[in-house]
Amino acid sequence: MVMLATLVGWLAVLPAAAETIEFTIGDPRITESSGLATDAADSRYWTVNDSGDRGIAYALDDHGNTEGTLEFRAQPVDVEAVAFHRGRLYVADIGDNRARRDFVTVYFFDEAAPGAGPVSYKAYDFSYPDGPQDAETLLVDGDGRLFIVTKGTKAGIYAAPTDPSRQGVNTLERVGDAPPFVTDGTVLPDGRYALRTYVSVEIVDPASYQVVSRAATPAQRQGESITTTFDGGALLLGSEGKRSKVLRVDVPTSLVEVPTPSATPSPTPSDSPTASPTTSSPTPTAKASPTNGDPADAEDEPTDNAAGGGSPLSGTGTIAALGLAAVVAVVAGVVVVVIRKD
Repeated sequence: MVMLATLVGWLAVLPAAAETIEFTIGDPRITESSGLATDAADSRYWTVNDSGDRGIAYALDDHGNTEGTLEFRAQPVDVEAVAFHRGRLYVADIGDNRARRDFVTVYFFDEAAPGAGPVSYKAYDFSYPDGPQDAETLLVDGDGRLFIVTKGTKAGIYAAPTDPSRQGVNTLERVGDAPPFVTDGTVLPDGRYALRTYVSVEIVDPASYQVVSRAATPAQRQGESITTTFDGGALLLGSEGKRSKVLRVDVPTSLVEVPTPSATPSPTPSDSPTASPTTSSPTPTAKASPTNGDPADAEDEPTDNAAGGGSPLSGTGTIAALGLAAVVAVVAGVVVVVIRKD
């Protein structure tokens, strides 16, 4: 209750972002849009479903209609994010609700475009220096460097090596703290990071990893995703659910000081790992390797394309965390509506 009361106070001082409906995702297959990415050159957006879907990304036009899909024969554990940079599409299999995965996997596709059949893929495997973490956010900066932002009350920003290897597992480096409960992020044209949480959009300086501006998010059923418009001048916020609406909001320009929550949720697998890596030097499995008949190129050998092991969403700790998230989302919606009415 203390946490809930604090969040209400937090939301009350945050200016609500003015929004318009940019488009509605109409594809009935897209029921848990967990990430958004912008391909400005081709006037296209990419999205992925949350865990439970196969290796697939959906290409959308500026009206939310599906142009096609990009399919690949991997076996993702928990896809949570998607990113696009200079013609390369990244699909991030980084979810780990129970904090049991020895490593997570980021698949990537050069010259990505919707097609008729499965495509070849490459992948990087990553492990955290401080044990398994749950994450829903992948960032790609202007130089093409990858960053994973974890989720929870002790969230962090983790940088990948500047030149990650496709042989073995790459160790991430924690370079900064992140706001709690980040569900997606994107990189702005000026290089700053835009991170969305259940209740706010936070703009982060990549030099200091400090929040420099902030605004409350509009009310959404389950706010999960964020990307930029084609011109980079505004942000788009997505939500899970059938026929989910994608909202357009301005990039926050001011920083509102908010109180730090005086209480934290009960420990969950995401915040307090309950299982340690099973090996000190994880070895990529063959789960993400092309199966027989996959049109993978000569570089895509099984040892290059690996996905971490994981567990499906379960456990009372996870349910409690999701319950808290739902309460926060509802409170956010109610408070934002009240603010607007005033």
